[in-house]
Amino acid sequence: MKFVHFIQYLIVVGFWYLYRLIPLRYAYRFGSGFGKLCYFLGSASRRVKVTRDNLIITGIAKTQKEANAIARASWGHFFGHVFEAFRAVGVVTHENWRQYVELDLSPAAEKLLFSAERPVILATGHLGAWEAGIVAISSARPFFAVARLMDNPYLQRFLDKHNFRCGATIIPKRNGFTAKAMHQWLDSNGALTILFDQFSSRGAKVKFFGHVVPAYTSPVRIHLRSHAPLLVGGFLRTGHMKYKLIVVGEPIEYVEGDVSEERIQQLTAELIARLEKVILQAPEQYLWMHRRWRNIPVPEVPKK
Repeated sequence: MKFVHFIQYLIVVGFWYLYRLIPLRYAYRFGSGFGKLCYFLGSASRRVKVTRDNLIITGIAKTQKEANAIARASWGHFFGHVFEAFRAVGVVTHENWRQYVELDLSPAAEKLLFSAERPVILATGHLGAWEAGIVAISSARPFFAVARLMDNPYLQRFLDKHNFRCGATIIPKRNGFTAKAMHQWLDSNGALTILFDQFSSRGAKVKFFGHVVPAYTSPVRIHLRSHAPLLVGGFLRTGHMKYKLIVVGEPIEYVEGDVSEERIQQLTAELIARLEKVILQAPEQYLWMHRRWRNIPVPEVPKK
């Protein structure tokens, strides 16, 4: 396995140094083209089918043709954003990020997110340009994210060395949100980002685009344990090196003593409803390839 990991590392590093020769203005288009090519080549694969099926199940796409178009764009955006984010390291900085990011949030949410007076939780999904968001938020306060580390230790060290996460503290998902991580986040008045939109077999069953599915409750449970306010939003790409930070609604504040399972259910449903509003602004920037709506039959829709 070490040999396989090392070969993977050599391939990625070789590709990376070749990729750096591409001008930044072409990075997104290059990545998007690569993603669309992968979509075309894998058109008969399960992953591509899941992408199209999810768009039909949720009603985002009304026809097979529309589902195919949005699915293809979604694959293109995923790779395009990753390619652009890797080349943008050092271009978008803590000092100049406002030149690249437009804000769409209430005054209360903006103050909470950028004042660093209190710890805050930002619940979001696999949407838009999440890597670009790290630079913006970490300019004002320490930034923490619960994320899955690479299985390949060589690649993980490569990512850390090149600072692709712009100094963010990554809390390994497999370890869970430990007491040590909790204290580090709270003591530094940090911003904690949690992606909570994937399927969770033991999660709260809430409506997500019209279908009852289990959802992760971790943002709500951490909110109830820490009393830190909750925000729901995302970063959308609006053009070449242009992004919009969207936060839906007002901050959700802790209600003293209300830590019941009913409250967890209620808040999780509220978070999902707010996330839907962000996704609807740019459905082609959402990662539809996850089996999020599993066990739900795909309705028949016209071809065109």
